[in-house]
Amino acid sequence: MKILKSLKGYSNGKVLLIEDGSIFVRKYGDIVRNLERYKDLQDKISVPKILNQTDEYYDMEYVSNLDIKKYISNYNLSFLVKFITETMDKLAEDSVMKDYTEVFRKKLDSFNFEEYDLPFTSENLLDRLPKMIPQSAYHGDFTMDNILYSVTDHRFVMIDPLTTEYDSYIFDIAKLRQDITCKWFIRNDDVYYDYKLKVLSNKLKQYYDDNLLILMLLRVLPYTKTEKDTQFLIDEIKKLWK
Repeated sequence: MKILKSLKGYSNGKVLLIEDGSIFVRKYGDIVRNLERYKDLQDKISVPKILNQTDEYYDMEYVSNLDIKKYISNYNLSFLVKFITETMDKLAEDSVMKDYTEVFRKKLDSFNFEEYDLPFTSENLLDRLPKMIPQSAYHGDFTMDNILYSVTDHRFVMIDPLTTEYDSYIFDIAKLRQDITCKWFIRNDDVYYDYKLKVLSNKLKQYYDDNLLILMLLRVLPYTKTEKDTQFLIDEIKKLWK
């Protein structure tokens, strides 16, 4: 077995590209929540195949890919828009309405509002959040960084799904807005994607709720590693709170 390289990961897990007869990806870390989502999504949306698993790691199909930033820079977005909208439609199938009031309350109660300069309290945000939301199949961490474009068979593939209490495609859309609306995934890059992201935004606008986006940004805030990133999120939250 030969380790070809260590891959970039966003969930504190170790990710390795390995060759052992064939090339595959091995991930260590928070694998239970990953694996549960992969199994639930395998027949619904495009995700890598799980090849092997142990208590410590799992192996999955390697997708030779163009990362999403390079894809957006070099291609028309119509194919990406089609992939995202069709994926959301697929996830939405067989959904049932659910009251998320207690899910929101529990999450907001665990958030340390006193640590951040925010223009609202947990009760203020709870009052504004939509409570009845369709529970459905979901990805759990639907971000631009988790979308790969396969250069071998010209398709998009979702990676790093995560089991969470936010079990709805509606939260996946809110999570994606972290990148589409707030441009989190390009916060450190000198690029201009405004027009292209606006095209994508217009296709998903019917699902938008700024309070759900605030909720997704609060998920990220405790895990920021620099003051700059922390302030970036606080500034975006303040813009959204009207």
